[in-house]
Amino acid sequence: MPGKLLYSVITPHSPRMAVEETAPAFLKGVIEGSHALGATLRAAKPDLLIVHSTHWVCSFQWYITCHERHHGHCVADEAPDLIPGLPYDRPGDPVFAEALVQRLQSAKVPSGRNTSPHYHWDYGSYVPLHYLDPEEKIPAVLVGTCLMSDLDECLRVGGLIRQTVEETGRRAVFISSTALAHRIIRGPDSWPPPEHMETDRRFIEMIRKGEIKAAKRWLPDYAKAVVAEMGGRNIATMLGTIDDANPRLVGASYGAYGQSSASGNISLSVQEAA
Repeated sequence: MPGKLLYSVITPHSPRMAVEETAPAFLKGVIEGSHALGATLRAAKPDLLIVHSTHWVCSFQWYITCHERHHGHCVADEAPDLIPGLPYDRPGDPVFAEALVQRLQSAKVPSGRNTSPHYHWDYGSYVPLHYLDPEEKIPAVLVGTCLMSDLDECLRVGGLIRQTVEETGRRAVFISSTALAHRIIRGPDSWPPPEHMETDRRFIEMIRKGEIKAAKRWLPDYAKAVVAEMGGRNIATMLGTIDDANPRLVGASYGAYGQSSASGNISLSVQEAA
């Protein structure tokens, strides 16, 4: 049976929200959005979560986790006081992962397998999964962010991910773990500059309306204007997973748009209307 990409989403990963009980009050609305998005995704009963994190940075190749099981402790290298070693234990999907590596390589996209038993998750992978599927039951495959890729390559890889989902019969969700505006500064509760917030709101409204073709066209200028995290690569991959020729696309936002050290954070989703 052909597979389907059920949702393509953007969701935040501020290390300050990793432990909800100690998270600052200014992130409450963002955390509520992560919970709400998680409930929506789980209701669709996906059998695979594909996570593209801005914090698993790969210089030259697109690496894919091919592990049977993900097990370890997440430490935030840049903020070990906030995430000192949070445990995770979740199934992987090596069959899908291998199919994705083969498809990328066939398309001449520099890519490789991550099979290291010593690999540990970055917090950009841990935090979204902690909120979206807290019981750790849904298998996950992680995709690294390639520094040598440009936005066009990211868009293309997104399309290849969608094709692999369909060909392998998976009911999957693609998760772009990223902030929007990201000219960060010292000061955890600092907001992005007003012009960055206004530009973020315009992008958010495009997603809410399912205007994916327009969002793809605007992405290079948008990413530059707001200093998007990782240059907008993860947003590009998420947009690339969506068939913009589909006339039945609908979007949604969850919770509040919130700040973290002058970055803009919100949970967004796009799906085909029922």
